[in-house]
Amino acid sequence: MIWFMYYPVYQALSGAFTDWDGFNAPRFIGFDNFVRMFSDEVLGQSTIHALIWVAFSIALAVIPPFLVSELIFHVQSTRKQYVYRTLFVIPIVIPGIVTILLWRFLYQGDGAINQVLDMIGLASWKHLWLNDPKIALYSIMLMGFPWISAFNLLIFYSGLQSISKEVIEAAKLDGCVGWKRVFHLDIPLSLPQFRLIIILTLVGSLQNIIPPLVMTNGGPGYSTYVPILHMYNVSTVNGEFGYGMSIALVMFVVILAFTILNMRLVKTDS
Repeated sequence: MIWFMYYPVYQALSGAFTDWDGFNAPRFIGFDNFVRMFSDEVLGQSTIHALIWVAFSIALAVIPPFLVSELIFHVQSTRKQYVYRTLFVIPIVIPGIVTILLWRFLYQGDGAINQVLDMIGLASWKHLWLNDPKIALYSIMLMGFPWISAFNLLIFYSGLQSISKEVIEAAKLDGCVGWKRVFHLDIPLSLPQFRLIIILTLVGSLQNIIPPLVMTNGGPGYSTYVPILHMYNVSTVNGEFGYGMSIALVMFVVILAFTILNMRLVKTDS
């Protein structure tokens, strides 16, 4: 843990205040790298993209899995509940990079999405989904339909299972059924699960480099750039490891702040 987890953090902390190309001896430059961030237009644009990505990621990480967990939880047969849970969990064995490559193929000009649109008479909706700067970022964010994360599904499902039968029966006697039960019983009693998934999704989306790197490498232009991809490119492509480390340090502080917030929320709930 010290060598592979904490030492890189120390190296980034110390390297963020240097001008280093990755080969020659680093030269201390103080806070110049951090001052440079304020005038870095690419970083500013990528930060806006990251905020949009976080908002979409939280919505997709919470709403579809929770609705499906509600549907499974209300299936009367325990055996059928197990079957449905298993069907949604099985895709976990597929490597994430395979899914990304599959969606890159689907988004191509002659890919399945445009072919389906053509077949159903919606040819005017066809796009070069990853080559249009206006929609490329949203195309990447919305891949993975129907957006049901097996991990989030199981978290919500376990939260629903933890609701005592006495509370459920009392709610039924008071007429709290259907959507009324979802909004007045299930959601309030599942708030710890919501908080956990929101924090984990927020942290994960800020660190999400693989989809934009593999699908567009930040393009077209800078339309799908995010801060962590900018950090990667300025370090490995431009050879500005010191500046890349300063970006990494700021992201580390932001992510650490959200982690501490998550720990406090969990501690409060317990």
